[in-house]
Amino acid sequence: MTHQPELLAPAGSWEALVAAVQNGADAVYLGGKLFNARHGASNFDNKEMARAVEYAHIRGVRIYVTVNILLANHELEEALGFLHFLHNTGVDAVILQDLGLAKLAKETLPELTLHASTQMTVHNTAGVKLMQQSGFDRIVLARELELGEIASIKRETGADLEAFIHGALCVCYSGQCLMSSLIGGRSGNRGKCAQPCRLQYQLVDQRGRSLADPGQVGEYLLSPRDINTSAHIPQLIAAGINSFKIEGRMKRPEYVATVVRIYRNLIDRALADREGFYVETKEARDLAQIFNRDFSPGYFLGNPGKDLMSYKRPNNRGVRLGRVKGYNAKHKTVEILLEEPLQLGDGIEVWVSAGGRTGIEVSQMLVHGKPVEYAAAGTLVGLAIPGKIRPGDRVFKTHDAMLMERARETFTSSKETKKIPLHFFVRAKIDEPMYLRVTDDTGLSAEGYSEEVGQEAVKRPLTREFLQEQLDRLGNTPFALAELEVDLQGQVILPMREINELRRRVLAELEQKRARAHRRSGVAEHIFRERLRHSLEELTSAAVKRTQPQLAVNVTDFTSLEAAVSYGANIVYFGGESYRSKGMIKPKELQAGLEFCRKNGVDLVLNSPRILHDQELKSFLKLLEGVKELPLAGVLVGNLGLLKVIRDYTDKPVIGDFTLNVFNTATLHYLKEQGAKRAVLSPELTLRQIQELAAAAPLPLETIVHGSLPLMNTKYCPVGSVLGGFSTGKRCSGPCQSKIYGLKDRLGLIFPIEVDQYCRMHLFNAKDLCVIEDVPALLDAGISVLRIEAKNKDHGYVAKTVNHYHKAIIRYQRGIRDERKDKEAKEDLSELNASGITKGHYYRGVI
Repeated sequence: MTHQPELLAPAGSWEALVAAVQNGADAVYLGGKLFNARHGASNFDNKEMARAVEYAHIRGVRIYVTVNILLANHELEEALGFLHFLHNTGVDAVILQDLGLAKLAKETLPELTLHASTQMTVHNTAGVKLMQQSGFDRIVLARELELGEIASIKRETGADLEAFIHGALCVCYSGQCLMSSLIGGRSGNRGKCAQPCRLQYQLVDQRGRSLADPGQVGEYLLSPRDINTSAHIPQLIAAGINSFKIEGRMKRPEYVATVVRIYRNLIDRALADREGFYVETKEARDLAQIFNRDFSPGYFLGNPGKDLMSYKRPNNRGVRLGRVKGYNAKHKTVEILLEEPLQLGDGIEVWVSAGGRTGIEVSQMLVHGKPVEYAAAGTLVGLAIPGKIRPGDRVFKTHDAMLMERARETFTSSKETKKIPLHFFVRAKIDEPMYLRVTDDTGLSAEGYSEEVGQEAVKRPLTREFLQEQLDRLGNTPFALAELEVDLQGQVILPMREINELRRRVLAELEQKRARAHRRSGVAEHIFRERLRHSLEELTSAAVKRTQPQLAVNVTDFTSLEAAVSYGANIVYFGGESYRSKGMIKPKELQAGLEFCRKNGVDLVLNSPRILHDQELKSFLKLLEGVKELPLAGVLVGNLGLLKVIRDYTDKPVIGDFTLNVFNTATLHYLKEQGAKRAVLSPELTLRQIQELAAAAPLPLETIVHGSLPLMNTKYCPVGSVLGGFSTGKRCSGPCQSKIYGLKDRLGLIFPIEVDQYCRMHLFNAKDLCVIEDVPALLDAGISVLRIEAKNKDHGYVAKTVNHYHKAIIRYQRGIRDERKDKEAKEDLSELNASGITKGHYYRGVI
C-alpha cells in the first residue's frame, strides 16, 4: 500500500501558522524566540507557543519546533530548559542540529521526540543509521540527495525521512557553510545567515581576469533557483519520503497559504491516481506567481548543473506578463500586450533593455483609451510607467492582488476553511434533559445534557430537519456536521437557546480532548532538574591530561607533504581527498608519503572528504581497506556516515574534523562515545570559548590556526556550469583540470575555488587565517594540536607557514615569549596572500 506522506509547512508568525493549518498542512514547523535558525522571522514566545500547539492539535495538525543551531557551553542549560517547556507544552517533536544538545536531550528528556535537522548534513545511509542509533526519530536529509539515493536509504534503514520539496535552496550543503560567518560575522549555524550567496560574483582566473561576460551569463553565480517538485509528487512518494517539507519561515503568510493549498491538492491527487497524476496550469502559475527565483527540481532527478541556478536574478521573478509594444503619446502610457490577466492592485516590473528594472503597482489602466479595472490575456493595455521603457522590453507580474486576497481570506476570516467531520447523536424526551454526543473522525467523543428538560410541544415539536439546521451552525468552529442520528421520543420541544448552549459546551469539551489527545505525560520539574544536574556534572568530570603540543598540516599534493615534513610538522593529513587543480592522488603517492613521513618521524593521517554519498563512501572504504596494513597514524573523519562505519574497516585512531561542528563540551563527549581520539574545534569559536572547552575536554583538542578556511562545499560547480557547459542532459567538459579559479566579489576580493575528485566545489576565504601571535595562549589552554589548512596551497606556502609555526611552538616549549618575532612572523605570513590575513572568529565570535 502506498504510504501517505506528511505535508509539513513553515510558520514564522501566527498568521502563517493559521494559513498552513487552514490550507491543509498535516504538520507545521516553527521556532521560539531563541535557539532557532530563522532569527529574522517573528517566531513564537512561550505563551504563543502553547497557544499554537493547542490551535494545531484541536485541528489534528502536529507541531515541530526548531532548535536547530549550534550552542555554546553557557547556552546548554537554558536550551534544555526550553526543551523541557516544549515537551510539557505538548509539541510533537523538536528539530535539532547540535550533536551535544541531542546527547543531553536524550539523557534529560528521553520522552521527547527528536528530529535531526538538515543542518546535520546527513547525506548517506550510514549517517542515517548513526542518527537512529543516537536517538533521533526522524532525519531531515541533505537537499543534495537524488531520489534513487533516498529510496536506497529508505530500504536499508526503514527510517522516517523528511525532505524539502519546495522553496529556497541553500547552494552549500546545509551545516557546512561558513561564508556568512567568516566574511560578515553572521553565522548560518547560529541562525543569522546574511545570504552572501545572493550577491554578485564573477568567475575569474588566478590573475583575477573575468572568464565569463556577466552581461551574458549573469552576476549571481551562487544564487540557486527555488525548488519546485510539484510535477514529481508520485516519484517522491515512491521514493519513501515520509514528510514533504516546504521551506519558508521567512515568507509571508500568503505564500504559505498558497503553496500549502496547492501541494495539499497535488499529494491527494497523486494518492488517488498515481498514473493519472497531473498539475493544473493554474496551480503551476500560482506557485510561480506567489514567489519564484525561477524553478528547478533541485537534485532529486540528478545534478542539473547551471539549470539549478538563477544567475541573472537572486530574488522574486514573478510571472511573465508580456512585452512592451510601444508608447502612446496621447495618453502618455506604455502599451503592453498581455500574456496574463491584469487588474488594478497588481504589481508589475519591466526589465528594461538599457539595464536595470522599474516597477509599479497598477493604479490606473487604459484599454482603447478608457480606464478599466481588469484586462484579460491578449489585451493591449496602457500603463503609466516611469523610466526609459523601450519596445520589446519584458514585463513581469510580481504581485497578483486576486491571488493574495484569496490566500489572505484563509487566515483572516473567522470562518475556518479546514473542517473536521463530526457524527452527532441527539436524544430528546419529555421531562428529561436533552442528550448530545459528538464523535470525530479519530473516535474521540464528547457528550452532555441540557440544563432544562424537554417539554411537550403544543405546536412545533423538534424534528430531525430542525435539529440538522440548528446543530450545523458551526461556521466559526473547526467542525462540520457530517452525520446526524436522532432519537426523538414524543412531541418534545426545547428552547433554541438551550440547544445552542448544549452544542457549544459539548464542542468545547471535544476541542479540549483533541488538544490533549496525543500529548505525552509531562516531566515534573524536580525530575528534570535532577536529570539535568547529573548530565551537566558528567561534562566536567573527565578532563584529559595535557600532551606535548604538535603541529599538523592538511595538504592535497605530495610536494606540499614533503615541505610540511621538512620544515617541522608533526602530523600531515594527506591521501583521501584530491583537488583537480593538482591532480588526483594515487595509491603510489600515498605509499610514498607514508614512507617519507615514517623516515622523518612524522605521523601521516589519512584525510577524507567531508561529503561522501553512498557510492563515494564505498569507494573511500575500499581505499581504507587497501591501506589498512600501512603505518597510518589515523583517519581524519568529517562526516557522520564515515564516523559510523569506520571502526568496521580500521583500528587506526579517529580524529573528528571541524566539519562535525564541535561547538561545546557535550559534542566532545558524543564524539568520544563514537570512538574519536581527538577532535578539531569549530572555527566559529572565540579564543575564550576554546580555552573554556579545553579546560574540561574529555579528549585531546585540535584547532585551526592558519590557512585558507573553506567557506562552502557545494554539489554545484560554477566552473563546470559556466565554463564546462554542464547542465541537464549535458556533461561537463572538465575545465577545472590543472587550473585555478576564483569568485571575485563587488569589493574585488577573490575567493579561491577548488574542485575535488567528486566534482564538488570548495570555496575558500579570500583572506588567510593567521593567529601566530596567539600560539602561547592556545598552548597554555591545553590545545594538543595546532593545524595549518593548506589543501589549496603550494609547497612554498606550506614551507614558510610550517617553519614559522614550528618555531613559535619551540619558543613556547622553551619558555620564551618574543612578541617581536611573533610580529615579524605575522608580517612575513601576510605577504603570502594578496588579500591579507584575518584572525577569523578568535576575537570577534559569531552573532
